[in-house]
Amino acid sequence: MKLIELQGSVDQNGELAIPRTLLRDMGLRPGDSIRLTYASGSGAMGNTHRQFVVTPDGIAAAMLKPREDGCGLTLPHELLEASVFPRDCDLEVVCAPGAIVILPADILDRLPDDLRALFEDLGIDPDTVREVMKEGGFLL
Repeated sequence: MKLIELQGSVDQNGELAIPRTLLRDMGLRPGDSIRLTYASGSGAMGNTHRQFVVTPDGIAAAMLKPREDGCGLTLPHELLEASVFPRDCDLEVVCAPGAIVILPADILDRLPDDLRALFEDLGIDPDTVREVMKEGGFLL
């Protein structure tokens, strides 16, 4: 697999042209459907790098495809169970010289700093906020 990066600019009509040679290299032909995925909005999840991904089947399908060469990171269920990680938790990977550490991601990291500070000012325990976020509920 080759990753190709190109730089372009938005034209006077507010459009961005993708060179035909790039589309051909991606295996796209006239009439093919594509999906364009990008981060929108503000705050921690804002698209500060102004990047997007073009895929034929959407970003979820692209991310779930196993690599053809068999490489990639796969953790056996036994290893996850031995770590006592919740089976459905997100993982955080921290790399340091000579080490790769895999930790359960803290759901509070998804919370905007302002909202986290508000809960702290109100004296709401972070564990309570975590539980509410995991359940998809609201704090009243």
